Amino acid sequence: MEAIANVVEGISAEISRFKAKQEAAQAEAEQAAERIVELNNRRAALAPDTFSGERGVGEELTLLMKGLAEALDEETAALSRTKTIAGDVARELDRLILEAEVRHHKAHKRLARARYEALCEERYSLDGEAEEAVEGFVEVLERLEGLYADQVRAAADAEDPSLAHQDPRDTIEQWLARRLGRWLSLASLEKYDTPLPELDPLALKPEPDDEAQR
Repeated sequence: MEAIANVVEGISAEISRFKAKQEAAQAEAEQAAERIVELNNRRAALAPDTFSGERGVGEELTLLMKGLAEALDEETAALSRTKTIAGDVARELDRLILEAEVRHHKAHKRLARARYEALCEERYSLDGEAEEAVEGFVEVLERLEGLYADQVRAAADAEDPSLAHQDPRDTIEQWLARRLGRWLSLASLEKYDTPLPELDPLALKPEPDDEAQR
């Protein structure tokens, strides 16, 4: 079960890393998109027709403005590639996250199943303790039964049978019903002659190797 738990933990860490990278890629794409809008606005301000009606605009300035516009175009193109690649990265990471989440769900189910089986084995062990406790309790009841027989004989010898006229089995029965009522029913009890670990539907008998390790 520890191995499965490690797998679940590892996948969770993997998902966290993917999500962090996806957020970073999305942020890069958004920043690139915002920068592209800004550069387009600046590029529009440098368009040739902006100076068409102005006097004294020399050829040298026109060339410089053209060079600046081309530089802005190059930066815009680079940002456009960045935006595209960042978007592709974010989408790929989204796919990987979905796959990892599916694997995490399956691993979590395996872990829960392993945990359930471990609890069943623990229950089997506790059922064995209950069986031992009942055996000890039955022994005490048998001793009480023998003691009552001795009391009846002693009362008869004392020529006063009234001393032991009340059968304690009625009291013990009611006492048991009061304390164990939530586990008792009126159904046939014959099948319950089997030891409790074998009866309990939620108990799982450990494999021989597991018992040797306990």
